[in-house]
Amino acid sequence: MPRFNGGFVLIFFALFSGNLLAIDIDRPMTITLQASENESVDIGQITFTAKGEGYSYELKLDEDKFEKQFLSMRPFDCMQKPEIMICHLPYPYKNNRFISKEDMTDLEYDLLFLHKYPGEYGINAYNGIYYQMKMTDKGIEGLLHDVDMNELKVPPEEGNLRPITSDMLYEASPTKHWFMNVLIH
Repeated sequence: MPRFNGGFVLIFFALFSGNLLAIDIDRPMTITLQASENESVDIGQITFTAKGEGYSYELKLDEDKFEKQFLSMRPFDCMQKPEIMICHLPYPYKNNRFISKEDMTDLEYDLLFLHKYPGEYGINAYNGIYYQMKMTDKGIEGLLHDVDMNELKVPPEEGNLRPITSDMLYEASPTKHWFMNVLIH
């Protein structure tokens, strides 16, 4: 019975499993908010570095794509069109900036947004936008969910780096939102 060299098997697995997930290592990838095939906005760059069983990352949003708004007594980076405004909500607590195929939460927390409609005063944490991410053969894709971000008004308990839980996420209506997806490619 033929014996397989364990090193060969590991190299083979590494080469071909890498093709299943398209994350560029040590090279910037583009972050795109997508409304439709015809409407999208590149909002920044992210660079992943292999680390243990996953990837650490550095994220930089393109400030030129946003306009500064002072809402509810604090500054926000926002994009708007006549019927809606979305504003980036920097996660105010500790974030390890580490992801794996099974756990994209840190990246999801770095891409939190709030939305508001014309005529609304200030910004309401109830109108949270949470992109639930997954790795694909094209990069990373995130699907918009509604979430009440009032949970973030108070620092989480010591050791709880993830106060937003999956049971707090709600399926979002495309008629209510602007950018239903985020793509990292």
